[in-house]
Amino acid sequence: MSTLSKLKQELVDQVDRDRDLLVEFLSKFVRAKSPNPPGDTRDAARCVTEFLKARDLEHRIVSPHEEMPNVIASFDCGAPGRHLVLNGHMDVFPLPTKDGWSRDPWGGEVSDGKVWGVGSCDMKQGTTSILFAYAYLHQIRDKLKGRLTLTAVSDEETFGPWGAVYLMENCPEIHGDCCFNAEPGAPTTVRIGEKAPLWMTCTVESPGAHAAYTHKAHNPVEIASAFIADLEAVEDLEVNLPGPVADALAVARDEIDRVHLKGAADVMQSFSLNIGQFNAGSIINTIPTKCTFDVDIRLPFGMTKEPVMAFMADLLEKYPQVKMEVVMDTATPAWSDPSHELVGYVQQNAKEVAGLDVLPITSLAGTDARLWRYAGVPAFSYGTTATNVAMPDEHVDIEEWIGVVKTHLLTIFDYLNAE
Repeated sequence: MSTLSKLKQELVDQVDRDRDLLVEFLSKFVRAKSPNPPGDTRDAARCVTEFLKARDLEHRIVSPHEEMPNVIASFDCGAPGRHLVLNGHMDVFPLPTKDGWSRDPWGGEVSDGKVWGVGSCDMKQGTTSILFAYAYLHQIRDKLKGRLTLTAVSDEETFGPWGAVYLMENCPEIHGDCCFNAEPGAPTTVRIGEKAPLWMTCTVESPGAHAAYTHKAHNPVEIASAFIADLEAVEDLEVNLPGPVADALAVARDEIDRVHLKGAADVMQSFSLNIGQFNAGSIINTIPTKCTFDVDIRLPFGMTKEPVMAFMADLLEKYPQVKMEVVMDTATPAWSDPSHELVGYVQQNAKEVAGLDVLPITSLAGTDARLWRYAGVPAFSYGTTATNVAMPDEHVDIEEWIGVVKTHLLTIFDYLNAE
């Protein structure tokens, strides 16, 4: 039997009545292609602004890059209170090939209880959810307290220089007291933080030679391969997690591995290494004159880049032929309190509307929520299961998604109505 208040039950009922409308909008949103790169999100932004205009909801466009507009909407409630900011993005991963897709990648097809297409999961479903929640709560704003702001940004997939990064630096009115982000992950988890990327490009050069004359030059591929093999030891560096994060991950360990596959809990609390690109040579029968490879190391919570840089310095001394350039080191692992009240609201409402037990965990992938944390604002992410993100047949399960929409809506309501 539902224990929801009359007003919260009315909100849930409205989601049920609008189920087809929600699905229809998400399908249309997916059809509005917005791969980034190249990053043209004007069609997707038009979907959002047309939705807001149709409901007479005031909004504005902030577009430092012509092809990447950001949408901001905000309203004051009937009584003073706190400021909650909702965040979602409109850009999606690019589609390298249609191979492996059983449906049109840009079709937004609705079938088998799912919405299919590039960005259906990451994260047009989440942006749709908070967009509808914003509209529903605007209707009852006189019964709420504080201020609610919606941010739909255009540049999350490439770290947000024209999106959330720009907004946080130039529109301080969107900082708020708390941020609620709708990125996918799993509806049984609410994400309280994420690891930070440390990116480097390494180069090995050689005079080169004909492949038959291997005595004339060292092959830079062989040097790079040995270097990378030794670099794997970076994953064994000692980690000291902050107490609240360590406690949360210990409780959620089994669920983390269930959601993200076995081994995810270990990766979440250690340094991780990936060689993203490796380039060398132009023809099989020559010794390459140059080899370059890109290194992606993710820093766990409570750690800085210093242990990694010390490790790299020792490794570069062993391999003087390798030259390294750091291309990204501005981020630090940021996390918010797993006992924060918004986490509690997510847990209560997910249990009520979907029967789910929700655990606070950290995230493996990056989100714009990190930017609010860097500004000292608590930020949390909650969304659907991340199904086939950046893979063929990306989709979102409609039944699961509707439960998430209700959880978003009621959680926002609770935060704005808290004493």
